[in-house]
Amino acid sequence: MSASACLAAPAAATMPLGRAALPPAGYVAFCQRQPLDCGADAAQVLAGARRAEADRKALLAPAAVGRAEPAGDVTPAPLLFTAVIEAAEAPVSVSFVDPTWRASARRSAIPRLDPALWTTLNRVNGRVNQNLLRRTDADAWGADDYWATPLRDGLSAGDCEDFVLEKRRALLDAGVPARALNIAVATTAWGETHAVLLVNTSKGEFVLDNLTPWIVPWKSAPYHWRQRQVGGEAFNWVMAAPAAKSRRGQGVLIATLR
Repeated sequence: MSASACLAAPAAATMPLGRAALPPAGYVAFCQRQPLDCGADAAQVLAGARRAEADRKALLAPAAVGRAEPAGDVTPAPLLFTAVIEAAEAPVSVSFVDPTWRASARRSAIPRLDPALWTTLNRVNGRVNQNLLRRTDADAWGADDYWATPLRDGLSAGDCEDFVLEKRRALLDAGVPARALNIAVATTAWGETHAVLLVNTSKGEFVLDNLTPWIVPWKSAPYHWRQRQVGGEAFNWVMAAPAAKSRRGQGVLIATLR
């Protein structure tokens, strides 16, 4: 999308949000290792991560899932990444309340999409895409699902979520407010789970993606949106739209981020 078309376009509708969801397990583990990359107060982040882990255990416990089996198109596997497809009545306390963030959010409106911001988004997106080589978590980290900031650590390869975390970190350094930056998880046209960064602006939400150099509105991205953060809060995740009923009761989607 060209800069002129983007800046001249009317404000787009924001992504419709569904029910509360658990944050990805790999992201929770990342926040435990690097809490200040997930919020301004390390103690608050660590408390939120512990609560997210407790929610996950409660939701996936036999009492919560009963005898229901996953939907037929879900491959049983270790818990690499978990998105709740049918939350049922299981309690999920996903809201991460950081008083420092709340005070900052009240002072900081969604940024205006002007030429300066558009230039910043393209510079950050291009720089991270060019400086990171795409590698699976198994190849880059020797793990099934490992979220990290490889450029910060002097490394040069990572999975899609590593691109997302590096772009978020760079945009925060450039002055973009945290509440405008949200991680989102989608399914690609070829069926892989994929993570991107959504940037909320006065013209709607735009996608920063490691699979393309182009920044486009969320509606124009060729993905089926599944799950996302809200308001830049570390552990406040929702389904991207009302969850569809699984064919056999409550199901849990397990997939690997690429």
